[in-house]
Amino acid sequence: MNSVFKEAAPALKGVWSSNRAGLTGGAVGGAAIAMGVVTNVQVNFSQQISRIYDLNRDNFVAGKAAMYYVGGRAEGRATFGRLIGPGPSGCNFYFTYGDICAIGQKSLVLTFQGSGNMDCSGQRVAYTLTTPILISVGITQNAQDTMINENAQFMFADMECT
Repeated sequence: MNSVFKEAAPALKGVWSSNRAGLTGGAVGGAAIAMGVVTNVQVNFSQQISRIYDLNRDNFVAGKAAMYYVGGRAEGRATFGRLIGPGPSGCNFYFTYGDICAIGQKSLVLTFQGSGNMDCSGQRVAYTLTTPILISVGITQNAQDTMINENAQFMFADMECT
């Protein structure tokens, strides 16, 4: 049998279920942190890169202007969306990461467990955010569903991946 769109016919590469995917939070050393009902997480880690062009024609390469990349400092930002609801108070989460004078060598480890592969087993990846500090908390509630939503924003100095 011939496909109507022969060049567009796909081939199955794999399947997975994300029903059991999720994350756990903890400190370095494995101590769990009560994170509450987490609805979304966003982590960004970036490095400032400057592009420098050399105007000196003596430094041209094969007749083209020389260009350099100059790496700057890295910075990280993270946002956690949570629901205020069942479970322990989310205030301990604030107390742990909101005191700039006590942040010292604290870290936040986010372990994401996927649910993939053909047998629906999943990959695991852990990100360690070093010296995370809480910089803002936003709380919203709307009349339609009456859920209390919270967004906690962090900045951090470095990120490791294991």
